[in-house]
Order: sequence, then C-alpha cells, then structure tokens
Amino acid sequence: MSKGKEIVAKLFDKYYGGEKARQAAFTALSNWCRPKQVLYPGGFIHINASFEFPSVTYVDNDKNAKKFFNYMDDVTTLVSKQKVYEDEPELRFYGQSYEIPIDEPDESYDLIISLYAGFISKPCKRYLKKGGVLAVNNSHGDAGLASIDSDLKFIGVIKGSGENLKVCESKLDDYFHPKKDIQITEELLRDSGRGVGYTKTAPLYLFRKK
Repeated sequence: MSKGKEIVAKLFDKYYGGEKARQAAFTALSNWCRPKQVLYPGGFIHINASFEFPSVTYVDNDKNAKKFFNYMDDVTTLVSKQKVYEDEPELRFYGQSYEIPIDEPDESYDLIISLYAGFISKPCKRYLKKGGVLAVNNSHGDAGLASIDSDLKFIGVIKGSGENLKVCESKLDDYFHPKKDIQITEELLRDSGRGVGYTKTAPLYLFRKK
C-alpha cells in the first residue's frame, strides 16, 4: 500500500469508518432533492457525503483534513469504491476557514451542509443558489441562526434515528419554539455557542434560499 493510501485509509477509518459514518442523513437528502453541486464547509474528512453526491466541495482548515486531502487521488479512489451513483466523483478541497471567501462563484451550489462546525449559514449562504437548500443541525446554534435569517425559509426536517431517517415537510410550526421565554437573536446564539433549547427538535433542519 502506498503512503497516500495508508494515510487516507487510517484517517478515514479512525473518524468515519463503520458505525461512525453518519451516512443516513446524506442518503435521505439525496433521495429527497438530488443536488448536483454540494458544499460542505467544516466537513473535516467526512467524505461519506461523496458516497451519495457526485460533486462535493469540502472546506476545512484542520491540519488532518489538509493532510488527508493532500492525497486527493487516493481519496477519490476510496470514494469510487463506495459511491452509489454511476458518475465519476468530483471532489474539491479548500484548506482554510469557511469564514474566508473561497474561489467559487456565488449562487453556484444546490446544497450546503452544516454539521457540528459552528455558524456556517451566514458566511456561506452566498454560495447557495436561489431555491437551493441548507441542511443544518443545531449543535452549535446554526439552525437557530438560520431560522431567523430573512434570506432563508424553513421547509422541512430530517426525522428518525439511526439508519432510518427521512425528510418531513409537514407540521413545521411545531419547531423553533424556545423552552424559555427568550427572544432569539444572533448575538444570543453566538454568545451561547451551543444554541438554545427548543420544545421540539430534529437531527437536521432544511432551509430554502429565497
């Protein structure tokens, strides 16, 4: 095994191999909206997204992410062995903070993924096409931030557990009601750094850019 293949295999297995894959959310999204161009800021080496989506751009300034994607040919080979589509996979990587503009046109992505990586929605929504989808969880409060963004419309959630996840587009008025009597503001969410508690939650929230 070459040095690149060994590094790629070890890092991927350590962080996202086997039960650590978190694959089900990507499968549910792919079945629902079939995006052509996907942006995954703060995605580290979570190339499981590329198993479902043919074209994904990753943005992360972590040193292990830079090391991993330095062997892009070996990363692409790994993806090719596990992808579920017929096209050849296209992967791009920017080794930088997602707060810094990347060399991609505005409004060029159909889907942006925000998972466990902070407040992605505000600096990265510029790259989302009108009508495109932001898929975001609330681990750091980014879903809450998206819910008060006038450029975004709340259109659905991904519900379920384990491998049994699906998109639901009904009864959305039940979401984003704080448990405490507080007004949700960007300042409040950023100060918290972990979001606020809501009366009803979901693993992933979906917003469409207006």
